[in-house]
Amino acid sequence: MLSARLRRQDGFIREILWLALIIAIVAVVLLDALALFNAHQTVHDNASTAATAARQNYAETSNLAQAQAAAQASLATSGDRLIAFSTSRNLQSDLVFTVEAQAHTDTYAFKYLRYLGLKKWVKTLTDPIAAEGSD
Repeated sequence: MLSARLRRQDGFIREILWLALIIAIVAVVLLDALALFNAHQTVHDNASTAATAARQNYAETSNLAQAQAAAQASLATSGDRLIAFSTSRNLQSDLVFTVEAQAHTDTYAFKYLRYLGLKKWVKTLTDPIAAEGSD
């Protein structure tokens, strides 16, 4: 009778361990998904802020090189990298500043998918690029 009760406890402990493992895996997947989503959102916001900073600097100095430096400095404060900087004119002949930025995010487990032949896809998701303009 005692050994039957011990067998049931072993099964219960095994089920608890499996449940804990499944919860841990789901938690890691959710944390990685949140990190990737946050990186994609913030790179868009940071590129828009950098374009606005470039526009404001150009309004003060009328110098495109200084406007680009202002955009780069704005991105540097958030840890993003300036990929491209361009200007164009809109239909009203106003100068439009476009900033293309790249961010990077670290993940717990997602980064290991590169060893399964998904290196390009992992790099695309962990290093998001966004282009935003300021009218």
